[in-house]
Amino acid sequence: MNRWRMTAVLVAVIFLSALQVVLHQHQARKIFVEVQVLERERDRFSEEWGRLQLEQSTWATDARVEEIARTRLQMREPERAAVELLQ
Repeated sequence: MNRWRMTAVLVAVIFLSALQVVLHQHQARKIFVEVQVLERERDRFSEEWGRLQLEQSTWATDARVEEIARTRLQMREPERAAVELLQ
């Protein structure tokens, strides 16, 4: 009788241990999938950041600023006589 009890306890412990292994493996897989999703999102944001930096550099070129100053703001370079150089 004592031997049966010991066997039953060992079988129960082995079963619970196997169940824990399965649960932890499932949890690890879920976390791995979540990491992959987050890495894809990071890559997408990185690409967007690069595009935004390129766009910003395009909008801020000297030629573009000068063109806007001339057309929209109707600005012009001053006459040479109106320019004073300070030393």
